[in-house]
Amino acid sequence: MSTLSTDAHELVATLLCRPDETVTISFYAVPQLAAELIGEVRIDWGDGRINAVDCTISDSALTEMVNNPGSAPKVTASHSYAAQGSQTIRIRTESGFLPLAQLPSQTVSIDSALPVLTRGETDDKNRLRPDDTLPRLVPDDPQTGVCTLSHLCPELLGNNPQLAFFDEAFRHCAVTRLEPSFFSPCRKLKSLVRTFADSSLISIPAGLLAQADAGTICEETFARCRMLERIEHPFANKELAVCMEGFLEGASSSLFSWCEPSRREEMGWVRPAARASDPAFEFEWVPGIARVPEQVAIFYPIDLELKGDLLVDWGDGHIERIDWNKTDALEHAYDEVLPYRVCIHSTANEAVRPFQLGAHVRRILTPLPRLHPRIAGMRGDFCGWAANRRELTSLPPELFANNPDITNLEQAFAGCVKLENVPDTLLAGLGAAAVDGMFAFCKSMLGLPESYRSRPRDKTLDYFSIS
Repeated sequence: MSTLSTDAHELVATLLCRPDETVTISFYAVPQLAAELIGEVRIDWGDGRINAVDCTISDSALTEMVNNPGSAPKVTASHSYAAQGSQTIRIRTESGFLPLAQLPSQTVSIDSALPVLTRGETDDKNRLRPDDTLPRLVPDDPQTGVCTLSHLCPELLGNNPQLAFFDEAFRHCAVTRLEPSFFSPCRKLKSLVRTFADSSLISIPAGLLAQADAGTICEETFARCRMLERIEHPFANKELAVCMEGFLEGASSSLFSWCEPSRREEMGWVRPAARASDPAFEFEWVPGIARVPEQVAIFYPIDLELKGDLLVDWGDGHIERIDWNKTDALEHAYDEVLPYRVCIHSTANEAVRPFQLGAHVRRILTPLPRLHPRIAGMRGDFCGWAANRRELTSLPPELFANNPDITNLEQAFAGCVKLENVPDTLLAGLGAAAVDGMFAFCKSMLGLPESYRSRPRDKTLDYFSIS
């Protein structure tokens, strides 16, 4: 829907009305001096009817405001249309200042930039002061409980660079998309509490909140937006605000990928429990002894609490859900010394607490899941990841493809004396990791995989024997 007006003194909006339904616009009641500076407020209802509104505060309302400083007295203007349908309203003042409090609940589109908003405050030179707060512009329909506002003029804030507080301004609205430049006229965003909470937004564009900084309050800004499908970094890769509690509460876990992991839980990220239908990491395990618990996988320490679980199918008919914050290893006892295919299911699209496999792994069958970074200073370090796994015989193609940020795989399979089957594409998808001595003493290998040979390394550590 295009902008209908370029007049900075005029606000244009579209309503969708029922027959004989009352349409109400509310304005802040202002002191006499401010009312004179603002000038006459005129409403063109779009059906030939034009109203003038006096926004001067009454004596009784002034007394109430003095006695109750938190009150905000208002003046209303109402109208009804004979026929059902779409109506265009225009609100203007000669001064360009408008003490607007709220548009009608029937508003479906705001088609122009807002005039300069004011609540009637003046400076020491008796000049009107622009308001720094945008109120909730369109309330829910009292009959349906739904906010019908579905379009915002991309230049909505163009005349109001002073606006900084947007708490609940567009809450529950039916707007689905925003231009990345929507807030760009504003010099600074100070508070975005529930600005678009419970709305119908489908996407949040990159840089939308670029005017925010570390001090901006971003509590529940996009909470419970059930239709969200895509989020790019709204802060344009700048430092995130200190207060972001519930920022994306209710959003799918995949929509937090732009945000540093340590802030996701605060912002409302909830990791779904692992299910049998989720991707599985699979390997073959042969226990060293029957009916004795063995460490099948050992978790690395990490420098923050990463909540999550694994659903482990041990391959012997037992399935177990394991909270990885309550154990340092996956342990299991088998009744017989036989090969078992172990399947570790982890939540789709979510990183897993990093681990290494135990001593009796025989074959790794699938690529590793995405591993969460380790402790500070060792975040990509998986040196010796499967070293001395003396029963290990084979590895799958692209074992590390889900972990391109690994920085160190030196001696990862050193001492795997039975390792034979190593595909040429083993390291496909991996970034620039150190790989010195990755296959040292792997005496059963017939040759080094191409994806390893093509990497820079200390070749003197490529010691292995051809069988």
